[in-house]
Amino acid sequence: MRFVSVIIVFLFLTACGSSPSPLLPPVELTPLNNKINISRKWGFIVGEGVGDFYLKLKPAINRNTGYIIDYKGHLEVFAVNSGEMIWQTDLNLPASGGVTFSNGKLFFGTSKGEVVALDVSHQDTSADNKNVKELWRVQLSSEILSRPAIAKGILVVKTIDGRVYGLNVDSGQQSWVYDRSVPRLTLRGNSTPLISNDIVITASDSGKLSAISLKHGKLLWETTIAVAKGRNQLERVIDMDIDPVIVDDVIYVAGYQGRVAAVKIGSGQLIWGRDFSSYSGLYVDAFRVYITDAAGQVWALNRYNGSTLWRQDKLLRRRLTAPEAYSNYIVVGDYDGYLHWLNREDGKIIARNKVNDDDYDDERDLEESEFIYSKNNNILIRPLLTNDFLLSLDRTGHLVAFQIEKN
Repeated sequence: MRFVSVIIVFLFLTACGSSPSPLLPPVELTPLNNKINISRKWGFIVGEGVGDFYLKLKPAINRNTGYIIDYKGHLEVFAVNSGEMIWQTDLNLPASGGVTFSNGKLFFGTSKGEVVALDVSHQDTSADNKNVKELWRVQLSSEILSRPAIAKGILVVKTIDGRVYGLNVDSGQQSWVYDRSVPRLTLRGNSTPLISNDIVITASDSGKLSAISLKHGKLLWETTIAVAKGRNQLERVIDMDIDPVIVDDVIYVAGYQGRVAAVKIGSGQLIWGRDFSSYSGLYVDAFRVYITDAAGQVWALNRYNGSTLWRQDKLLRRRLTAPEAYSNYIVVGDYDGYLHWLNREDGKIIARNKVNDDDYDDERDLEESEFIYSKNNNILIRPLLTNDFLLSLDRTGHLVAFQIEKN
């Protein structure tokens, strides 16, 4: 049986690398008068969220329709513009990777290593739909913690044991598998494979970025982004669980206790790289790379050479999400359920919102945690901009839509 990596408990993230001492609490927020008018448009609770698990169950959006699942397989379909539920069903499957939508089909992975394909193209609009058609289900080698990627009839799925699979979208039949070993110790998570021009880009837990042919699964090139350093296995963790981003045929990628780097997609040649530690993610626009580091700082880097343009350090140890861009702002979520809005030009914090606010209905009786990092309000996934709404999801399943009001 193939060896499956030991997973580092996520709280250890604050105890190593560039992160501050785990004995220091998160920086307290100071009072802030929002400088832009942000309104809460709608909100609802998605099943039981992710419970006590560290899962990033990102919704899928198709025009004005959203699809989202909780860790027990409760699937809800909703209207993005209103938050109104279109239909829902209980699949009774341990969903562990977010959903992916393509051509009337929905795909997701489970903690048991299964990939499931559903037909969601002809569902009625009843509030409780029990007859979702399962198209196929296949068993892979281990747990799936990232969303599948799709292009040209091939579903690309990554498992936590380092394998990347190419499956036939219509049947689930395996077309190819790319196998890379993983270290004994890793962070709990996996980056989503990225497909561009018939090339699959995947980042590994050993600090390597690989390009695989979409059709045959053959290795095209491989580039070392980070090299393990340190005196023990914990210090030598260099996971790249951040989803790569492609802009103008350049791949931007980063990892924990490793580097942030820009790489040419055609050859794998390194354009620039600099020491960096991040487990959350990055966002790239025409001029900048925005990234949150393991210490809780938000950075803006020059997209062409990696130099620092600004750094925001007033959110230390608040376990920030990856950034998302909305208008002239960068938005990050934190462990306590807050969204922080930063000016793109200088990184100044100009607004703040709470996802699970007292203003909207929450019938759950959530006990307060005695730990420094309460789990109740954790925002684990980056905010999602769609249809001029910024969607944010917390650990307990509160999905809320915010919008900047025009003056």
